Amino acid sequence: MPMDIALIADEDTANFFKIGGLKRVFKVKKPEDAEKILLELVERKSFAILITTDRIAQKNRALINEIVEDHEFPIIISIPTLGSNSFVGTGIIEELIKRKLGIELKNLET
Repeated sequence: MPMDIALIADEDTANFFKIGGLKRVFKVKKPEDAEKILLELVERKSFAILITTDRIAQKNRALINEIVEDHEFPIIISIPTLGSNSFVGTGIIEELIKRKLGIELKNLET
């Protein structure tokens, strides 16, 4: 089972994640530059999760949809670009995890 996590993002977002300890970080200058990296990471078959920014996901939506439909892994998660007003609902991420891994996340807040 794949276990690695990677990020494909703009320089600011990539640096933020590197500081946070993520080792597999790929920087792109333009969202269109992510296509080649996405394909390479999917072919490696070692990644459970690929994180990308909303701008990259929008520009590569067709490819991401194809990857999600044709491969059990990786799960591809889109996060807001630093400084944007985008919002990622946790329900989307929970649904992806449930669908791909068969695990349901429970809210443990009391």
